[in-house]
Amino acid sequence: MSVRGDFVGWIGTYLQLTIRLSWGVLVYPISKLLGLNPVQMGLVATFFYIGYVISSVPWGLIIDRFGPIRTMFVSSVFLAGLNLFLFFFTSYVTLLITYLIEGIVASSIFPSAMKIVSVLHGGPRLTFYVALLESASPITIMSISLFTGLLINFWRFFFLVMSVTFLSFALTTLTSNVVTSPSKMRRSVSVLFKREIFLATLLRFGELWATWGTTTWIFYLLVIYRGFPTYVSTIFLGLFGLGQLIGIISVEKAVNKLNDMKVILISLLAFIIFSLTLTFLPENIALVDAALLGVFSFAYRPPTDSLIMKIAGSSSAATSIGYANSISQLGTMIVPTFVGSILFLTKSFLASIIGVNVGCVLGLVALLALQKLVRNAYNVQKDKETRV
Repeated sequence: MSVRGDFVGWIGTYLQLTIRLSWGVLVYPISKLLGLNPVQMGLVATFFYIGYVISSVPWGLIIDRFGPIRTMFVSSVFLAGLNLFLFFFTSYVTLLITYLIEGIVASSIFPSAMKIVSVLHGGPRLTFYVALLESASPITIMSISLFTGLLINFWRFFFLVMSVTFLSFALTTLTSNVVTSPSKMRRSVSVLFKREIFLATLLRFGELWATWGTTTWIFYLLVIYRGFPTYVSTIFLGLFGLGQLIGIISVEKAVNKLNDMKVILISLLAFIIFSLTLTFLPENIALVDAALLGVFSFAYRPPTDSLIMKIAGSSSAATSIGYANSISQLGTMIVPTFVGSILFLTKSFLASIIGVNVGCVLGLVALLALQKLVRNAYNVQKDKETRV
């Protein structure tokens, strides 16, 4: 049951990420076809994240109450229909509306997958299984990089393939028998008011701002503003994804040697450094930078998500992650248009990268505040034990 549940959660996460991340490549041929400027390109991704944000908390409550498997089945059927619609009808208005609805529906899948992980693997190795689930993200990026040429030349058929795949996945979910205990709504809602959850979510906001801002824009920025050939940018994207996979695989050992918060701190600082160096590195050295940037762009995610679920507890895991998604995905909602606007006004690669790194700075502020709160709570508990 454990392996099958992990498989369903991972595949679901992979598919919903494919919808989100593919726009970073699809924007290239579609913007030429429809004559879109950078702000309009960013708005399509922003509309997806608007839908994702407004529905994440309701989905989390539904998942904790009715279970992750039913939720993923219903969502996958809807996503199959939406992608089929885009295969037949593609205009700027239909893109905006359909990506908005896809965001609303797709936001149920990741909390469902995290709920499965928390139920099947709650304990000292939770961070490892969270990292295993989140390995879907770099593998998605590597897959998109591998098929970039096909996506650019046959982008319409991508939507047909996604429709068939989501329908097949919906049927696959029915073979998984993950048993969860329904959580009382009041218990789940109370988790949302913990200060630790809020700060960890704000940290996650900054992390996602940086990661998805890079993923959404880096291919376009390198081709148009650094003058890299498309094949070099494609390799860059692939190495970026490979680096993320390496970062996720190695994060458990790093956490064991240091701790969650130190790993997050090092990763945020390294991300800032390696992203800024892209402004002047030549093509061959930039490819090395791509792998290093990838490592640090995702090494902070598993310990952050694990931390959130540990604070909330298994019974409210989906609600806490749903809430974290709702707030933190505001970063992914804003950053495509934010960076697009900077690009439109400045035509500057450096200014755009600085815009991406705003998320890292915010994440660092939230992390330091969370460390202080945890340290104070520990000191209070230690004083109580001393008095006893």
